[in-house]
Amino acid sequence: MVYLYLTSQQGLAGLHTLCIGLGMRFREDGFKVGYLKPLGNRYHQEEGKVTDEDAAFMRRTLELEEELSDICPVVLTPKLVNESLKDGAGDLLARVREALSRVERGKDLVLLQGAYTSQQGRMLGISAFELVPALGAKVVLVERFNDAYLADNVLLARDRFGEALLGVIYNMVPANRESLVRELLVPYLERHGIPVLGALPHERHLASINVADLARLLGGKMLCGEECGGAMVEDLVVGAMSQEHALSVFRKRRNFCVVTGGDRSDIQLAAMEAGASCLILTGNLYPSSIILGKAEEMAMPVILVSEDTFTTAERAEMIIRSARTHEESKLQVLRRLVREHVDLDRLYALAGLKALGAKG
Repeated sequence: MVYLYLTSQQGLAGLHTLCIGLGMRFREDGFKVGYLKPLGNRYHQEEGKVTDEDAAFMRRTLELEEELSDICPVVLTPKLVNESLKDGAGDLLARVREALSRVERGKDLVLLQGAYTSQQGRMLGISAFELVPALGAKVVLVERFNDAYLADNVLLARDRFGEALLGVIYNMVPANRESLVRELLVPYLERHGIPVLGALPHERHLASINVADLARLLGGKMLCGEECGGAMVEDLVVGAMSQEHALSVFRKRRNFCVVTGGDRSDIQLAAMEAGASCLILTGNLYPSSIILGKAEEMAMPVILVSEDTFTTAERAEMIIRSARTHEESKLQVLRRLVREHVDLDRLYALAGLKALGAKG
């Protein structure tokens, strides 16, 4: 049995996205794939149970039959944190082991998805640094390209994981940094004994979220445009400038939403003229009937939230940056990226999977 533990040192690296892409590809190559997220960090309710959003989606995507409680045996909740701080939360490692023993039945390999970072869960005794040796897993590090760190996170992971680290996959590499990665960073890491298993370019469509999900995660109310809830948002602009300046800014963006006060009719009109994907109006201030009527005519979603503009923009930006790969159009893009930019033959060989019948 092979356990592949995907983890990240810095978070927001597309860890869940890579899990989906690799899981789909492994299945296409003939492997029977299991999935486990030992520590759920994205609170979600499904089938009347508390679980993790990533785990629930992977269960559907990979058509898994195991219970959600096995696919994600531990969910990070305030109650769990309080118990851990007071008297301890019990033997969570044992819970993970028991879940894994059920998930792995009839499988060739199990994908284990780490939490937000390799460190998360340390207080509970189930961070990646503790689970990897305890489970005998092999590690694939997924790192978002970052000029400030370059190889630092990868070298630190090698120091911590040792021989368990199979290699690294860089994700979201900007077009203007691809040559640096290919010509300098990859040879440097290879010289230091760290295989680079892939370098995926930044794909705007994957870093987007549909309007309906954005409204839901913001806790907002859709005033109109529900029929266009599937429109994608890739970018965000705070409408706190003059109307003339706003138009010049908006026209340089695509697939963007505008966060502004409900009383800023001038900004709202500019956003509609520039073709924004949606309007997010803050302060629980309803727009004028003229604005709402024009938005309905244009089928533009308008979302009303109670928080102030700064807080809303901050939350919306984080939601967009951590958007999940759930739409079918995203899955197709992801299949292509994995096929073109991940060295699957090398990954299979390092993981000891080649003999299991991969098609390549």
